[in-house]
Amino acid sequence: MSDLAGRAIPELDGSSPGPAARVRASDSVVGFDDDLDETKVEARDYWASVWLRLKRDKFAIAGGIFIVVLFLTAFAGAPIAAHFLGHGPNEPFLVSGGLDSDQLPAGPWTTVGKLTESGEVERQLFILGSDSTLARDEFLRILYGAQVSLEVGIGATIISLLLGTLAGAVAGFYRGWADTTISRLVELTMAFPYLLFVITLAATLGTRLNKITFGFMGEGVFTLILVFGLLGWFYSARVMRGLALSLREKEFVEAARMVGSSNWRIIRSHIFPHLVGPLIVLATLNVAAFILAEAGLSFLGLGIQLPTASWGNLLADAPQYYTSRPLLMVWPGLALLLTSLAFNLLGDGLRDAFDPRGSR
Repeated sequence: MSDLAGRAIPELDGSSPGPAARVRASDSVVGFDDDLDETKVEARDYWASVWLRLKRDKFAIAGGIFIVVLFLTAFAGAPIAAHFLGHGPNEPFLVSGGLDSDQLPAGPWTTVGKLTESGEVERQLFILGSDSTLARDEFLRILYGAQVSLEVGIGATIISLLLGTLAGAVAGFYRGWADTTISRLVELTMAFPYLLFVITLAATLGTRLNKITFGFMGEGVFTLILVFGLLGWFYSARVMRGLALSLREKEFVEAARMVGSSNWRIIRSHIFPHLVGPLIVLATLNVAAFILAEAGLSFLGLGIQLPTASWGNLLADAPQYYTSRPLLMVWPGLALLLTSLAFNLLGDGLRDAFDPRGSR
């Protein structure tokens, strides 16, 4: 007992390091007193988050890349190709190789002759052959047809979205008589047969409207832009009305009212910015729809008129050669298919990027 009593407990007399001492010793060993490296987390804004989600969708990125290449090919590549090939898209080669011995359109990689000003015959290349018995360059007509399709699609989309967004935002925000009037107008527009309107317009004002080109559009493009834009705004109006109905009840709108902001200021500064995402998605989908509509009308002979090149009128001439020259249906059909698919893939990807909850 005395031996035990006289023996000092190491943890208590400090002769042996206790738990606290061991912790302090370990602090000096591992360097807890040094500054720790902090992990920096970079904050992302709304658009950075949208881009982060969008770039994960490989199909949407592929569609966007195709659209950029299509724009460059149509508006920059077509004039360059016409310059190097030495002829334009509407130039016929009836008696200089554009037709074969059976008087059918020449096949791909056919050389034709063009009489120059000096009287010499210059050999030129038809990459995809000729388009019909008029013996025009199929390759150039597809490139210039892309210009027409994009002009109609983008022009009609701009008009329809401007009208639809303004009408939908006003109807959803103000409610009351404004909502009733705009909703009835939307229903009337939805019931109106735009094909009948196109036929009537082509028979009355079409010959004069088709000549309006503004120096850069093809003949007949302005007519279709007006028809599609004035009769295709109802879908975007209904979408924007629903969004405006939801946004007008948000806290930031109530706060803007409390500080005395006018209704127009609230619409301009608080409602419209929240409609940008849906607008971008609708724009991509509408462009594809209007391109298909233009091709359909031109196929029926009601849209772009010859000699202006269009994918629709190229498809209209091709069926009469489906046994002898089936590729004449393949080239414009493939261009139309890939273009509409690219816009739809990009639109689907943008919709998921702006509203990730909608893809679940």
